[in-house]
Amino acid sequence: MCRGKIPRRMGRKGAGRPGTGRTLLCLLLTLATLLTTISCGGRRAGTAGREEGAPGVGEEEGAFSFLVCGDPHGRTDLLDRIVSDLREGEFLVVVGDLGSGRGEEELRRMKGFLDAKGIRYHVVPGDNDQPGGDASAFRRVFGPTRYSMDVGSTHLVFINDAVPGVGIPPEDLEWLEGDLAGTRGRRVVAFAHVPPGAPVDISRGFREGESESHRRLKELLSGVGTEVVYSGHLHAYMLYSTGPPRVVVTGGAGARPHVSPEAGGFHHYLRVTVAREITEEVIRL
Repeated sequence: MCRGKIPRRMGRKGAGRPGTGRTLLCLLLTLATLLTTISCGGRRAGTAGREEGAPGVGEEEGAFSFLVCGDPHGRTDLLDRIVSDLREGEFLVVVGDLGSGRGEEELRRMKGFLDAKGIRYHVVPGDNDQPGGDASAFRRVFGPTRYSMDVGSTHLVFINDAVPGVGIPPEDLEWLEGDLAGTRGRRVVAFAHVPPGAPVDISRGFREGESESHRRLKELLSGVGTEVVYSGHLHAYMLYSTGPPRVVVTGGAGARPHVSPEAGGFHHYLRVTVAREITEEVIRL
């Protein structure tokens, strides 16, 4: 996975573990690893590269950056290190599984931690944040499970695609279709917990409702030219799909890695720069 190209930080690396032994998970991660290897093509891992003669980020009007991570699973030690790297004007996105499934008290503890930092942040729910498909505790603590916002000419859309047995609720897909209808000609970046196409519960495999809702999600996002979807759920860093849209997994903010470090199973977060191109810097923890 072009490991030599991944920026490293001093400090403890994520403790890599071998795969879970589940056949389906191994197949999914092997395919994603191959896609990542193919996509690197001599460029910095996780980026689309830059055209010859293109101006640098600092020269581009309207450029901005943010941090994105996923799957802290109730841990705040690594989140604390991530937050400490926020630069002026940046915000943080956590793509689900803030908690480990222990209920509302755990979610309130995670929100309390983030609020105390005095930062701008945005979250989407993961499957652990809505056990049994019940997102009521998440809504009481964090607010809406779906929303969107504009940063300059870029439209950011936050999607709940992690309802067990359902994937994306029909009413959420209807909302998303209406939300995206007004984005023609604008750049779109999406955030969701589950990489489109992966099962919500990896251990039991696919369910038709989940698969169908994710097919529709990809149709809607690709229909407006969405460039990238940032997701978690799989505890690793990888390019899950070359797209369109490109799907990048960043599930390394605390949960035990699903795969070896060589396959992307290390604790990390991403610094995303939205400029002429959208690029990611992978930062190990």
